[in-house]
Amino acid sequence: MIAGKTWVVCCKKEPYDVYIGRPSKWGNPLKIGKDGSRQEVIHKYRIWILANPQLVKQIHSELRGKTLGCWCKPEACHGDVLAELADKDGQIP
Repeated sequence: MIAGKTWVVCCKKEPYDVYIGRPSKWGNPLKIGKDGSRQEVIHKYRIWILANPQLVKQIHSELRGKTLGCWCKPEACHGDVLAELADKDGQIP
């Protein structure tokens, strides 16, 4: 792991700083199957999180440089969206 980078790990197998699964405020309200494929649900989560200004403001301050724990890893996960946004410099779109 690179110091200062935000990571997502399987919360069942590795230590983490912030839990991002359900029912945390970072949890994905969309479900694979019911709301689309894994990739579709992750894309919809990105749209959903960016439409929530309160959460967007907190991403950088609360998640940047932390290890995020979710049940999905090592598969693609909404946590990848959070990690990407947390590590962005400047304004989140």
